[in-house]
Amino acid sequence: MIPGARAFAKELAPSFIDHTCIVNGFAPPDGSPLGEGVGAGFAWCELHCGSAVTATLLAGCNPVGDFHAIDTRTALLEQARRLAKDANVRNIAFHEMGVEQALAASFPMFDYIVLNGIYSWVPMMERGMILAFVRKYLKPGGAVLVTYNARPGWNRLDPFRRIFREATRGRNMDAKARFDAARDIYAKLLDAKAPAVMATGVTPATIAEIERIPLEAIAADYANDFAEPLYVTEAFSDFAAIDCAFAGPIEMAESAAVLMGHEPFKSVMERMPHVAGKELAKDMLRDTRFRRDVFVRGGRRMAADNRAMVMTGLAFALEHSAATTRYETKVPYGEIRFDNPHAQALVAALEKSPRTLGDLIADAMARGAEPDSVVANVHALLVTGQVRPVYRATPEAEKGARALQSAIRARAGMPDAIGFMPTAFGTAFAVPVPDQIFLGLPRNMPADEMARTASEALPPIGDVIVQRARAFARNLPRYKALGISA
Repeated sequence: MIPGARAFAKELAPSFIDHTCIVNGFAPPDGSPLGEGVGAGFAWCELHCGSAVTATLLAGCNPVGDFHAIDTRTALLEQARRLAKDANVRNIAFHEMGVEQALAASFPMFDYIVLNGIYSWVPMMERGMILAFVRKYLKPGGAVLVTYNARPGWNRLDPFRRIFREATRGRNMDAKARFDAARDIYAKLLDAKAPAVMATGVTPATIAEIERIPLEAIAADYANDFAEPLYVTEAFSDFAAIDCAFAGPIEMAESAAVLMGHEPFKSVMERMPHVAGKELAKDMLRDTRFRRDVFVRGGRRMAADNRAMVMTGLAFALEHSAATTRYETKVPYGEIRFDNPHAQALVAALEKSPRTLGDLIADAMARGAEPDSVVANVHALLVTGQVRPVYRATPEAEKGARALQSAIRARAGMPDAIGFMPTAFGTAFAVPVPDQIFLGLPRNMPADEMARTASEALPPIGDVIVQRARAFARNLPRYKALGISA
């Protein structure tokens, strides 16, 4: 991806949120293609949507959804409107307003509300308005995804954060200059072995690591007076007050159900009588700094037989090419190994196209394999982050995705380039900008010539473009499987 290519947050997709609900025993929202109101359509909203890349791409490939993107920044919303217009995405509305105005506005009741990069970065009063918005507009049974900076992982950085703010308060300095000034003061405190600083365990190496963080993140997390990391128990209390029950973390690898099967998580978490305590203990063991949590309005549970039936209808897609699949890798509880014929057959099937769990089980049974082998290997691929939950493709979704793909490829090399492409499976996947240009070139063109041709349309990015050109032939089958092509 070239600098400036804008990001897509895959966890905000309805299919990803549905999966979190289902695996933790909660019903997905009624409007979901997997919910009780099958075919009825859903409403989705993002507060503080920024450039609305995620919202627009999701709208284009989820034609049954009614999407709403809310933000105060005019320039970012104008970019989003142009993209939606160029791709004829008609099922999304952009609202230039803050949370307080949104509370007084007229919106439909939502099946999904996503709060990405806002909840722990705003004043407490605005946080209260966010909760009021969710309480007013989230349907019973609807799901809210909230991301936030978390404690205890941020505790050891608190002294540096406060020095960063106070050392340059009121001075006309950019974020980099402010960081350098705060780092120098903090280094002197470390040299002096100041007790409050030494107790945090922060070292010069930690500060060097922080220095590599993008400047916009430094501004949001360190220069922002209102940024305040939360313990998970605080988030639980906030959402419990508006009748939202915790479904689970969006990442399978962070699921309590997964971790409690392994030490030291088991012996600590099982002593906690409630879910909030188990999550707090997990965060203590993991030194968690960031959380992505799903809460469900009313916390409606699914019967075991309904859960199994719905789960078989959910599809899965490979995150990377089959050749790069890792069958041995580290996870929060140690290492996981699943290099077996069943896993390899599963990956080979997904390389051809995303498949539902039901289809994968039917294929396995035709080979004489047990259904449990499929479930276990899909679980391993989810825990290691190598597959993601998606929806089954539809002709309408394919039509919308292709229109958006064309609009995105037309922006390759421009300041508003996007390094992702939507698919008919209700979500988008990373397609680096050079690859977007390669998709329009003759398939028999040598890699070095492809690189030279693409270089004429792109800002200088060094050897990256040559590396992408040489890898393109390996990546092309995956793009085709996802329906991404010129």
